Parts: sequence; structure tokens; C-alpha cells
Amino acid sequence: MSHLLQTVFGLDAPSPATRRAGWTMVLDSGLGPAASRDLVTTAAGQIDLIKLAYGSSAFYPESILREKLELFRDHGLLVCPGGTLLEAAVQRDRVDALLDELDTLGFNAIEVSNGIEGRIDRDYKIVLIDKARERGFRVFSEVGRKLPQEDATLSHRDRVDEIRADLEAGAEKVIMESRESGTVGIFDENGQINSELAYELFQHIDPEDVIWEAPKRSQQIWLLHQLGPEANIGNVATTDVLSLASLRHGLRADTLRDHAPHRIITYLELGVAGALRAHKRGDVVVVVDALRASSTILQCLANGADSVTPVLGADELNGDVTLAERGGAKLPGVDFSNSPTEILDQDFHGKHVVISSTNGTECIRVAGGHKNPVLIGTVNNARAAARAAEAIARAEGRSITLLAAGRNNQPAIEDRIGVTRILEHLETPWVRGTLNPCYSDNLARDFLSSDSGMNLVSLGYGSDVIHCAEEDRFDLVGRFDGSTIRRAGDRGA
Repeated sequence: MSHLLQTVFGLDAPSPATRRAGWTMVLDSGLGPAASRDLVTTAAGQIDLIKLAYGSSAFYPESILREKLELFRDHGLLVCPGGTLLEAAVQRDRVDALLDELDTLGFNAIEVSNGIEGRIDRDYKIVLIDKARERGFRVFSEVGRKLPQEDATLSHRDRVDEIRADLEAGAEKVIMESRESGTVGIFDENGQINSELAYELFQHIDPEDVIWEAPKRSQQIWLLHQLGPEANIGNVATTDVLSLASLRHGLRADTLRDHAPHRIITYLELGVAGALRAHKRGDVVVVVDALRASSTILQCLANGADSVTPVLGADELNGDVTLAERGGAKLPGVDFSNSPTEILDQDFHGKHVVISSTNGTECIRVAGGHKNPVLIGTVNNARAAARAAEAIARAEGRSITLLAAGRNNQPAIEDRIGVTRILEHLETPWVRGTLNPCYSDNLARDFLSSDSGMNLVSLGYGSDVIHCAEEDRFDLVGRFDGSTIRRAGDRGA
């Protein structure tokens, strides 16, 4: 780390050798020895993985190739040949011979792809990952197709399933195919963002497990804005390594404001995966389960409950008062359903309430609460939740995550509306994350017409839906401490 950077920031950036995220994968399209030395001399500290593009490794004079590989390894870098070289070996049944030769030459990493060779189906791809790992290579798989018309046939579910299978098979990270042109995968033929696909992927996998090929600066900026400075970015040109490092640290105009000391970045996230990301960042997390866990928890606190403990399993429902549902229906043996109107006139003063719901309680527990603050918010307390989150974020130097619990691991419109209502009450938020806002000019209508709303109406809980759509009903916020929820501002909360 240079003294100049330390002077500006007052702290060191994470080391490439130890960090899990913030990877930079460089695409080497044919640097000679002198240019390779220039690259590592100036930028080795900003590089994690170098890929010798396409099948270009086959055309270097062997002595030059060995010299390059030794240089990169001596600087602590991973270096792999492009996946196309392995695909060509598959065509000719020469995989074992190729892996032996790559090992002899000095490669320490392998990319396993199936971007063009049809013989590499899911099962055979796992075989190739195993073969490479057995020989001691660090293995990176790639998901996606080289030809746009073939890549377009892959659904987000196809990509998610393949990513998960590759990781389970031992791939260290998965590279999301976009080619050196940045025109497939999460980018269209013009290099523009396919945000619908990108958001689907962000919501179903941990973005830290993926290296997102993004050769264009506009693409890199978009990923950094959505995922933060530790987004893993690949296919970076050798001439752009320091440019990307500058973007990561807020030393270019495109990201300078993201790193302003007093700027509060607000992430919009979804479900358990979003809760995990927020917890890792150490954010102030506002969990929004608009139908109905957030409203019910707030009603318990408004009724005087000393505490409300969110639990996952029915066997944990032990308290003075118990509330629980699955799919909207009340669980047998509990005092109340997850229903704010059922408890509207109950006196809970001094009582310990235990609650379990389909999505909300899990998101609350995963979001943290011990090392980072977790608040309970929704339409019912949007203004109070925004005020509390912002006060903590400024006092403790944290970002904010507005977390939509979702329904069946999919975005739920009522949660998106709740998140957006809170967002509207924040002062000058710098919005990032994996969820699009959703604005409503008629809360009751939109809640009633949502999937969750219609399900609750069918179960006889239409009054709950209307209750949960009432804006700023409460001027209180629940705060989770890792174990239980109390009113924010109460002793211990």
C-alpha cells in the first residue's frame, strides 16, 4: 500500500492474498515479457487472477510462456489459460494430456467452461473440475455461452443451478461469462446492463462467489454501485487495472461520492441472501416483512410487551404469549396467529412474546443484531424507522440496508413498497443494492392485490392487510439484539 493512498484514507485496503471478495481478474491478450514485467511492477497488488485469453497460451514460444508464468507466480498471482483451450482438448479427448502439460509449464489455476463445446454438459463439467483439483490447480468455473443466441436460451434458474453445482463441486469462484466484449450474460449485445437478469442472480446467489466479467468501465461502475467496492470483476484489460482500483477506492469521479466519509449508502436487498450480505457489511438493517411479521411485532411492542423473540421452529415457541403461522395460516397450539388485528386490544405489559413466521423471523435472525443493529420496519412505522436507522448510521459510521423479506424467496410487492416508503424518508440516500424500489399511490389497493394479500384475504385475514397498509400508524421501532426485540430507545435496546 502506497503512503499516498494511506495519506488519503488513513487505513490499508485488504490484501489480495487474504480477501474473499474484491477480486480483479485481468485478461492478458498477449503481453510480451517486458509488458508483463511492467504490469506486475505497477499493479500486482491490485490483481488476483490473470487469464491468458482464449487459446493464446498455445502460441507463445515455450521459453517466453514459462518466463511469464514464473513472473506472475513470483508476484503471488494466480494464472490460468482461457477455458477455450480446455474445451478444445475435450473435443479431441486430450484433457489429461493438457492438464499434465499446463502443470509442467507452471500454471497454478484452471478455468473450466462450457461456453461453446456441446460435449461438456453439467455432469462432465463436474468431472473436469474434479480432475483439475486432483492435480492441485485452483479451479474457476465459468457459466454462460459464448454465442449470444445460445446464451439467451439460459434462464436465470439455469445459471443459478449451474453456479451452485460448480461451487459444490469445488470451484473456488464462478466466472459469469460476458466475453472480452462484454456483450452476453448480464449485458446485452450493445454492452448495456440486463438488469432483470442481474437482479435475479444477485438475489439467488452470493455475489461474492462470482467473478463478473465486465470489460467496460460503465459495466464496472454499475457493478460497484450495486454490489459495493468489493465486487469481483473480471476481463479487466491490462491497461485498466489501476483505473478499476481507483474506482474501487472512490478515486474517480464516478465513485468519489460513494466513499465520502459522511455519505450514507443505502442498500436495497432481498431475503436471507440479502440479510447475509448486510450482516457481513455491518450495516444498520431494517427488516421489512409487510404482511405481516413487522406489523405484528410493532403491535406487540405498542401493547406493552417487554420483548418479542423471533424464532424459526415451532418447538421454540415458549413464552408468555406465542404467535405463529406458516403460509398465512395459524399454527396449532399457539395463542395467536401472526396477526396484528387479533392482538389489537390485548394487554402485553411486562410479557415476553415469542413469534415465528414464514419469512420475516428468519430474515431478522440472519441479519444479525449482536454486532450490527437490526431494526423492524414497515409502512406502519416508515418515518420512525428511517429516522432511527439514519441516526444509528451517522453515529456509528455504518451503511443502511433496507431488507425486503420476500415471499418464497421472490420479491413481494408489499415488502418492496415498505422498503421504498422508508427510503423516501431518508435524507439524501445513496442507493445501491439488488432490489428495485416500488412506489405506490394507493397502499391498501396494492397490498390487497399482492399475492400475500390475496392469500390472507382467502384465509379470513383481510383486516390484517388493511391494517398493515396504514402508513405511520406507529411512532416506534423494534430493535433486535441478536436474541430478542425491544423498543428502540429502551434500556438494552
